[in-house]
Amino acid sequence: MKRKFDFIGKRHLAYLLSLLLIAGSWFYGAFVKGPKFGIDFTGGTLVEVRINQENVNTETIRNLLKGKVEGVSVQNVEGERAFLIKAPVQGDPNETVSKIRKTLKEEFDGKLTVLKVEMIGPTIGKELKEKGIMAIIYALIGILIYVAWRFEPIFACGAILALVHDSLATVGIFMSVGREFSLPVIAALLTVIGYSINDTIVVYDRIRENMKVLLRSRPFEEIVNDSISQTLSRTVITSLTTLFVVLCLYLFGGGVINDFAFVLLVGIIVGTYSSIFIASAIVVDWYRYVKKEK
Repeated sequence: MKRKFDFIGKRHLAYLLSLLLIAGSWFYGAFVKGPKFGIDFTGGTLVEVRINQENVNTETIRNLLKGKVEGVSVQNVEGERAFLIKAPVQGDPNETVSKIRKTLKEEFDGKLTVLKVEMIGPTIGKELKEKGIMAIIYALIGILIYVAWRFEPIFACGAILALVHDSLATVGIFMSVGREFSLPVIAALLTVIGYSINDTIVVYDRIRENMKVLLRSRPFEEIVNDSISQTLSRTVITSLTTLFVVLCLYLFGGGVINDFAFVLLVGIIVGTYSSIFIASAIVVDWYRYVKKEK
């Protein structure tokens, strides 16, 4: 006999845990540590260099530029050889690039190669930030319309609230660990939304199939609970295989895509949790409210 888990019976505990996670991570990330935005959104200068010398790390380059270029950050790209140097908007960006070149050339003359130079103005950065936020909002609206058409409005609202939950939790954790928002991070959030709704749709589809057969003979809560149990193995196996790939990407993919992989890593865990404990639970509470009103 297949063991059944009472997911719906634990929904209020799941609501509480989600509320604590979102509120705690946002309070700490937004008000205690403060959100960090990359030059994609704030504007600034990015210089990628390769240094063919042993025992050079991010701290070495940061100390060299300290006092000469304000607010500089250094990120490793490929092992110990390539580095991304980012500086915020401060006066003439060409002058900032010149200072970085001159300082590094004096220290690593003949061993320094400048691979790439990018400059983004504050106006363009602000526009990119707004477009990134709107991309997430449009994605949620599109999913709301699709799920409402594919199933029922009650399922669409449950799916959207679950996706909002996933987005808020992922962003809150991302801010809490002090990582920097950039365009790849926005792309990762949109990927998380797509991944999470896929899991939710699988559960909803099973609920709809069971409703056609069992709704008149069994309580709606039991039908939903059984539907989650029936799709549980598929959800867990899919999430674990995806999680393993993303974990490899996070550990071995290098500094450039590290933030992207981190968002996916957190998003897959949160999305799997919400597909099991949050999305269907919201549908149950909504269904009970509508039934009570009628």
